[in-house]
Amino acid sequence: MSSRQPETSASAASAMLPPAAGDYEETVGGGVIDAPVLVHQSDSTIIYGLHTGTFIKVARDPQPSQEQITRLLQEQNVAAFLPESVRKREVLGISDYNGRTAVEFKWANGITIEEWLQKVDRRSDSTLQEEDFTVRVRAAMAIVKTLADFHDNGVVYNSLNTRDIVLSPTEEGYSATFIDLSRSVIVSGDDFSGESIDKVRAKENDLRTLGKLLYQVFGGSLEDLDPARIHSDYGDDGFVPTRKRGKHQLLREGLPIYLGSLISALLDHALLSTGVCYSDARDVYHDMKVYVDDASGQLGRIDLDDDMMTSRLRLPQNMFYGRQAQMSLILHLFQTSIEFGNVPVPQMAMISGCPGSGKSTLVDQLKQPLIDLGGCFIEGKFDKAMRPDTVLATALDRFFGGILETSKFVGNAQVSLKWRIHDILGSTENNPFLEMLPNLKAWLSEDSSQFSATQSNDIIGMGSSGLAVSSQRVKYLFCKLIGAMASRSSPLILFLDDLQWADETTLDIARMIMTDPDITHFLFLGSYRDTEVNRSHPLLSKLNTMEEQGVTVVDVKVGPIQKEVVNTMISEILYTPPSLCRPLSSIIHSKTGGVIMFILRFLQSLNADDKLWFNMGGKRWMYDLDKIRHTEIQDDVVSHMTHQMARLSKDMRMGLMFAACLGRKFPSSVLAKATKHEVTDAFTQTCIDYGFFQLDDVNVYMWQHDQVQQAAYELIPKNKQDSYHLLIGTRLYMDTPDEEMKDLIFFVVDNMNHGVALINDHDKRTEVAQLNLQAGEKALSSSAFQSASEYLLAGISFLDTESWSTDYDLALRLYDAASEALFVVGEFDTLMTIVEEPLRMAKCFEDKLNLYNNMIRTHSCTSMVENGISTCLSIISQLGEDFPTEITAEIYHREAQEVKRLLHGKTKNDLLSLPTMTDSNSLGAMHFLSHLLSLAFNTRPALSPIAVFRLVRMTLRKGMCNNSAFAFACYAGWLVSDPVNDVEAGYYMGKISVEMMQRQGCTEATAQIYALVYGFVNIQKEPWQAGLQKHLTAFEVGSQVGDMEYAFTNIFQHYNASLFGCGHDLSVIAEALRNYMQRAYQCKQINLWKCLATLLQLSHDLMGIKDNAFTPHFTEETCYQDAKLKKSFAVCRGLVHKRKYIAILTGDVISAATLYNVANEYTLGSIGLGRQIHMMVGEFVDGLLGFLLGRKYKGTEESTKWMAIGCKCLDVIKGHERNSDWNFANKMHLLEAEYYFCIDDHENAVASYRLAITLAREHRFCHEEGLAEEKFATYLMYCNQSDAALYHFTNAKIAYTKWGAKVLADRISKAMAILAPLCSRGSTAF
Repeated sequence: MSSRQPETSASAASAMLPPAAGDYEETVGGGVIDAPVLVHQSDSTIIYGLHTGTFIKVARDPQPSQEQITRLLQEQNVAAFLPESVRKREVLGISDYNGRTAVEFKWANGITIEEWLQKVDRRSDSTLQEEDFTVRVRAAMAIVKTLADFHDNGVVYNSLNTRDIVLSPTEEGYSATFIDLSRSVIVSGDDFSGESIDKVRAKENDLRTLGKLLYQVFGGSLEDLDPARIHSDYGDDGFVPTRKRGKHQLLREGLPIYLGSLISALLDHALLSTGVCYSDARDVYHDMKVYVDDASGQLGRIDLDDDMMTSRLRLPQNMFYGRQAQMSLILHLFQTSIEFGNVPVPQMAMISGCPGSGKSTLVDQLKQPLIDLGGCFIEGKFDKAMRPDTVLATALDRFFGGILETSKFVGNAQVSLKWRIHDILGSTENNPFLEMLPNLKAWLSEDSSQFSATQSNDIIGMGSSGLAVSSQRVKYLFCKLIGAMASRSSPLILFLDDLQWADETTLDIARMIMTDPDITHFLFLGSYRDTEVNRSHPLLSKLNTMEEQGVTVVDVKVGPIQKEVVNTMISEILYTPPSLCRPLSSIIHSKTGGVIMFILRFLQSLNADDKLWFNMGGKRWMYDLDKIRHTEIQDDVVSHMTHQMARLSKDMRMGLMFAACLGRKFPSSVLAKATKHEVTDAFTQTCIDYGFFQLDDVNVYMWQHDQVQQAAYELIPKNKQDSYHLLIGTRLYMDTPDEEMKDLIFFVVDNMNHGVALINDHDKRTEVAQLNLQAGEKALSSSAFQSASEYLLAGISFLDTESWSTDYDLALRLYDAASEALFVVGEFDTLMTIVEEPLRMAKCFEDKLNLYNNMIRTHSCTSMVENGISTCLSIISQLGEDFPTEITAEIYHREAQEVKRLLHGKTKNDLLSLPTMTDSNSLGAMHFLSHLLSLAFNTRPALSPIAVFRLVRMTLRKGMCNNSAFAFACYAGWLVSDPVNDVEAGYYMGKISVEMMQRQGCTEATAQIYALVYGFVNIQKEPWQAGLQKHLTAFEVGSQVGDMEYAFTNIFQHYNASLFGCGHDLSVIAEALRNYMQRAYQCKQINLWKCLATLLQLSHDLMGIKDNAFTPHFTEETCYQDAKLKKSFAVCRGLVHKRKYIAILTGDVISAATLYNVANEYTLGSIGLGRQIHMMVGEFVDGLLGFLLGRKYKGTEESTKWMAIGCKCLDVIKGHERNSDWNFANKMHLLEAEYYFCIDDHENAVASYRLAITLAREHRFCHEEGLAEEKFATYLMYCNQSDAALYHFTNAKIAYTKWGAKVLADRISKAMAILAPLCSRGSTAF
């Protein structure tokens, strides 16, 4: 039976019973009798019924023998010996009946097994039917339980037969009562081992006769049993194994193999058992209970397949044992990821264990429950020998392939998901990222017309560039794609297996995902071999970084399984009761250490060695325990499997060795080409049968486990492994047409590269180098940068000194591409080493430019800025641009005037219609001038404006290129800076630069241009609120194209404006800053992280939060000292402005005066590039400080000094106000009010304070509204107008509270408390 019905109730069981013919009252027709009535007689005894309702049993012979009397007495003795809980006939005592010894007892209600079998056998044919099978099982359990109770209490029944056991229905099914106790034997205690051999044989006989009885219960006939079979496997000296089929015991069809094994083991019982038979009835009962409690139906198998008929052990797939605790933990984590609070946070679990311990199987078992809970499951697996940087893309693409095939998302869910992904990735046309995910591209392309209105393609800006996706952009887009896919309706699970072989990029993506505040409803599952990961391993390093950033990494240990779990597993594999498997499982557990994969492979080897076989006579698996105990086994599973594989046929071994060289997964066509038909056609199916392969896709095979692949690989002698690889690579190369090579290039090159030492011929080495270039360029096009660098470096290794003369183009392309890949993956030392040769061997300067480009980028990333500047200047000079290295005032003036001359008279249309730059030297110079501008900005600022002038000048003379829009944006920044301060001209040029970028389609420069135009230029003209959204847009674009420096520059500008300029809610600002700081640190933008931390610390200080915003890396002071040491003046300037700002707002005038002097050390200088909002607000704050100290020191020289500073700042703010009254009018009027306060001009002071308050309120600057109210209240206190002062203090508190500045609101409250007693009942406005 493949499945069983639920347990039968007592009433159902009762319905299966015939009428209780054995019941006394039924027999005599009811009522009480006066004289004994004959009820039953046998050859030796007679039973009478008495009028008392009891019965007596006497010997039939009037002159009974002593043996007969002893048996009657024994029945009394046994009944008295056994406790009441044991189901046996209740004996009342020994009496005398007509001079004969009699046993008086109570009748056992029910029917005998014999009568019961007649009833149930009439209800079924030769095949066991489902409706009566459960009843038979329950009856069998009742019999076994009673026998076990007898044995447990020291009694051998010694007479099991169908006539002496009575069944009666119970709530659970049946109870079985043993009625004839005359042949029972009492043995001492619970242990039979110390008894005589006869007593032990009596117990063995009980078990053997139990087998016969159960054989009958399940429909068998004793006439069909082969008497010789019961003892044929045993001899005088114990167990003698046999694999002869013998006579098939005719158990009824429909009996599960498990129960057949149980019965067969009882029938085969012998005195000296070796463990394949039973020695205890309680074990039989427990095994019966295991069968009944098997909810999965795993043990209900009935049919014998071909494997069993030929005694071949086939192991089931994905066996799962002993991991319920781990499974529950991960399911709980998933629930947490979708239900934790209002915004579920992503969860992470790392599953660790030794190879073959079942880590992957654990997740396989979790997959369906997670999907049933609504999750979308994505899985990928790393391979030691293959390209790790393709795993995540492959996993995601397979997921979207499944969506295409199954239509998982339909209707609104599909549209919603497509929109979310499209918003992240943009157009499907000319999108390099989507080339890595063809299934996603195909899915998005369905009904693509619905997305035509979106502007996402402009954001991506890759339409004309044709460049491979940068490493940072790959990370960003993968992270955003995961975020778009994970939602409340479709929570996402990403499982990456064997992370010990993961690449740095994938680990970084995992870190970014887990720390991205926008990603919710997400569970990351990873697994790794803890035997291969030490403390210095990149995986643990990355996990430690995540934990430092607040990620909780749940460690799920998967160790060896316990001995009892091993027994359960073997029991289910062999369909054999657990008690019969226990001796075997104990040895296997000891030899394999409980590692699941080792256990399974060891079982297979035992089967192959005829130490474990299927016995057709007993219809069960049997084993030779003694031989297994003495079997030698290798220390690890790989060596064990290699040893077993070595015994296979030559064709099998050859096929396995070739397949092992092809990697974890391979198409059948590739295997055929590699083997040249040296293996039979049945090879792959045989490998599947043996559990070596599994079918992954149509005609695509995958190794069952990398340990299996490794075992096969070790069949190849180590000194021949390279030869095998080279042979396979050569065969694939020779047998593959050119048009198919792109699909097989990695198989070809991976194998050929192993044979590098075996290829000596120059032409052949050149050919392999060309193949590596092809593989490297394909990897680059898929953004698999790590793999690309490995292929390209391998290609370089095949070159020799002759290559530069015989194969110049090949050599140059390899070095160019390798330097690009090495820069992206951050292997800077290797890059700087390999570029030396091509820079020396290149035929012309133009052939060196790409190498120089990557060198300069490397200098920038490794803080070798002076080297980078020197290289830039040298290259620019060689490209025809005579760039001055020492900048004098005369040079500066001449360069600026030349640009003005070229611009004179040109209209907006003229500038936007400039021709395209085509001269290669000019294009190169523009590129390296842009590098120079970035490198020199902080360390040699005098060079920066000259670089800007040259960029603009070359655009005006030679035409536009991708760098031109950035050049004009920089020029706009220069125009609004000191000493030019031409805001109108700068504003005009800024708008031209934005439009120029859009017309050229080079929107990958959005982050750079928006940072300059909206962060430096437009703030001088437009309301500060107007540019905020532009910075957020620029951040998204910069992140997408990998320009993380300018992306986070825009974030700084956004929140710098929000905090200092607009006075937005501090709590909202602080929360956003925390999130962006995490991302900035992830992207290694440390200086910008420090700038964001400065803003966060200011928010904390104003809100009264004591948290250190710079934790865990710095305090505010150590951050300042570190920045000062590293000459990061932008960071120093920001920290000083922050401290001065908070000092002024909190009334710490002395500290503010000190910080004013410190701030002067970090001015931008006369040729600095623009001001940012906090600096312009700093000028306003300096004015407040000047007038405050002017009053404080009134009548002294110090007062004169500070009044001069205040007036100077007022003049600056007035200049700003002429350009943007929205941003500066309220500040100007407040400074004027403070000035009038100093000179005691009451009327103008009051008017100016009121204007400052009104304009701040109208322009939504609540922080400066609070400041103006506070300053006015202070002035009114000075004028002894307490009521009016209290009114304006109240307004100040309201404004500060709206801003979220608790510290300032509390400060005002203290002032109000002091002032309140001086006021009348109601405070009024002045």
